[in-house]
Formats: sequence, C-alpha cells, structure tokens
Amino acid sequence: MTRENTNKHYSLRKLKKGTASVAVALSVLGAGLASQTEVKAEASREVTNELVTKMWKSKFDEAELQNEKLKSDNDSLKETLEGYVGTIQASSRRASELSAQNKALQAEAEAAAQKALDALNNKNAQIAKLVNDNDSLKEAIEGYVDTIQQASREVSAKQEELAAAQLQLEAKNAEIENLKRQDNMKAEEIAKLESEAKILENLIGSGKRELGDLEAKLADANAQKAKLESEAVILENLIGSGKREIADLQAKLDAANADNAKLTEEKQILEASRKRTNRDLEAARNAKKEVDAELAKLKAEAEALKEQLAKQAQEIEKLKNSKEASPKAPEAPKTPEKPEVTPKDS
Repeated sequence: MTRENTNKHYSLRKLKKGTASVAVALSVLGAGLASQTEVKAEASREVTNELVTKMWKSKFDEAELQNEKLKSDNDSLKETLEGYVGTIQASSRRASELSAQNKALQAEAEAAAQKALDALNNKNAQIAKLVNDNDSLKEAIEGYVDTIQQASREVSAKQEELAAAQLQLEAKNAEIENLKRQDNMKAEEIAKLESEAKILENLIGSGKRELGDLEAKLADANAQKAKLESEAVILENLIGSGKREIADLQAKLDAANADNAKLTEEKQILEASRKRTNRDLEAARNAKKEVDAELAKLKAEAEALKEQLAKQAQEIEKLKNSKEASPKAPEAPKTPEKPEVTPKDS
C-alpha cells in the first residue's frame, strides 16, 4: 500500500515538474520571438504555437491517463480494504457467536457439575445413614448374642435341675415300693414318702414349664439375631452399591469439572481472539480512512492540474489569436504557479 501511494505521489510530482518545464519553455520561446525580425515572426509564431499546443495536449493527455490510473489503483485498493474489513467483521461476528455458544455450554457444564455434586452429597448422606444403621444392627446383634448365651446357660441349668429332681423322684418311688413290700412298714412313713414324691413331681412340672419358656426365649433370640444378620447383609450390600454409585458420581463430577475448565480456557482464547479481531478491524478502518483521504487529495491535485492545463491551453489559444490579429511581437506566457490544493474530507 505504501509503495503504491509513493508511486502515485511520484507521478503527480512528475506531472507538476513537466508543467513547470513547459512554462519555462514558453518563456524562453516568447523572449526569442520578441528579438526576431517581423519577417520571421509570423513563421516562428505558427511553429511555436503548433509546438506548444502539441506539448500541452501531450501533457494534458498524460495527466488524464495518470489520473485514470490513480483512480483505478485507488478503487482497487479500496475494494481490497473493504473485502478485508468485511472478512474481519465476519470473523468478529463469528467470534461473538462462538463466545455466546461457549457461555451457554459453560452454563450447562456448571449446572451438570452442580447436579453431580448434589447427587454425590445426597448419596454420601444416604451411605452415612446406612453405615450408622448397620452399626446399630451390629450392636443389637451383639446384644442378642449375650441374651442367647444367657438363655442357653439358664436352659442348661434348668435341664440339670430337672434331671436331678427326676432322679430324686425315681429314688423316692423305688423306696415307696420297697416299703410297701415290707409288712411291718407303717402307713405314716409311706404317706410321707408319697408326699415328698408329689412335691418332686410338681417341681419337675414347674421346671419343665420354665425350661419351655427359656427354650422359647432362646429360639426368639436366635430368630431375632438371624433377622438382624439378614438386615445387616442387606445394609452391607446397599453400602457397597452406594459406594459404587459414589465412585460413578465422582467420575461424573470430575468430568463436568474438566469440561468446565476446558470451556473456561476456550472462552479465554475466544476473548483474546475477539480482541485481536477488533483491533484488526479498527486498524483496517483507519487504513481505509487514510486511503480515502489520500484518494481525495490525489483527485483534488489531479483536478487542479487539469484546470491549470486547461487554463494554460486557453492562454495559448488567446495568444495565438492575438498574434494572428496583430504583427506585434508576442509576450511570453506566464510561468504557471504550482496549484494549491486543499484535500477534501473523506
């Protein structure tokens, strides 16, 4: 871009120098014509006018071509810049769209992470309750074990007591039968032994009932213990399943956190890209403004030069007409001044 602008300025400078050279040439030609005789004046005027006219026409045509080339070059440059600006604007819009998508995805990832965390905390609470219930069951089972052991000891003691009473009863009955076989045995002694035997029978009956109660208590304790052990197994299975669920939830939470971290990094990259794109867009806009300003300046300079060339052509035409009307020596045309141009606002 800089090289093209430099070439354009150089071409304009060449045109301006060419214009000044022609003006100097006219001055010299005018001075020469004034010093010649009237016999040669007419022929010299015709040759000079023709030569100057051709020179101005050549310069004018050259200026026209240069002006058209400058316009074409600047139009091409403007088109390129506009395409670049369009590309940057499209990139900026795409970056904004990606940023919005990233924001939505990050919100989803954060929601998923929070959901996984809540589920994990809830499952941990459930597992803690199950573990506490399991500990209580173990304590209850240990209590039933103590009860069963105590009941077993009582049953064994009662069985021993009944066995001893049964032996005593059998001994009493044998003694009664033996006394009955003796003729000299008194009825009072037999009645006494029978009373003692009756007491032993009652004791044995009562002992058997107590033994039945103790055995029922022992059976109930064993049943409760078996029930609690079954519940403990269920709780152990639930705890194991809960721990596996916790591992799965932890994996989901880790994945959600990883996604969130990745999206956060992508968001930072997109934000940096968006800022770079905005800077590029601003730079392109500034460059376009500079090109527009330079184009306006070049157009103004070309227009001023064109007007100056036309003015000088008119002066030559007037000079030619005045020469044809009068045989006096022509005055040299004034050397054109460099046109002052104020660039138009872009």
